[in-house]
Amino acid sequence: MEEEGPELWVLSWDEFYWDIFDLGCRIRESYRPSMIVAVARGGWVVGRIISDLLSVDKVASIGVKFYEEVGKRGRKPEIVQPLSVSVEGEDVLVVDDVADTGETLALVRDSIESMGPSGVRVAVVYKKPWCRVRVDYYVRETNKWVVFPYEQRETIEYLLVKMERKNLERREVVEALAAMGFDRELVERLVAEMESVRKV
Repeated sequence: MEEEGPELWVLSWDEFYWDIFDLGCRIRESYRPSMIVAVARGGWVVGRIISDLLSVDKVASIGVKFYEEVGKRGRKPEIVQPLSVSVEGEDVLVVDDVADTGETLALVRDSIESMGPSGVRVAVVYKKPWCRVRVDYYVRETNKWVVFPYEQRETIEYLLVKMERKNLERREVVEALAAMGFDRELVERLVAEMESVRKV
């Protein structure tokens, strides 16, 4: 059974880590930031690992909301958690997991540039071909919907709700999600959990 919507690329933790590692190596070849700003929430893991790879102790976060659900963006990004530290005089590296349209990164870059840093560069692990803003560093370009290891549960639950409308048997649901690239054990546990919640 094929599920409507964008083609998914379900990442494992190992694959994601090594792509971040490669990103760190690319950055290190030409750039030494004095501060890292991670875009919440997707950039948190990337920021932590990149800060370790580049030996940068100053790490901050800025929260932006854009996506509403899988394959569906909001109308425009908005900063929901402003930067709470000074970036004045800092050479700032903004990090995120993926650049789709690039609107989130443009908003973050503009916001940080207005605070007086000595410079701002942007790094993401994955970039979409249609991204409209400049990204200084990235590892791979993809047109698939990237499902990160830390969001597999919410993505599976979203897809399960969509599949319920098709009146599929449990076995068919598990097979369909496993075929999309999700871990079979995780799928089975989440399906069982959702069924038990409904019985309460």
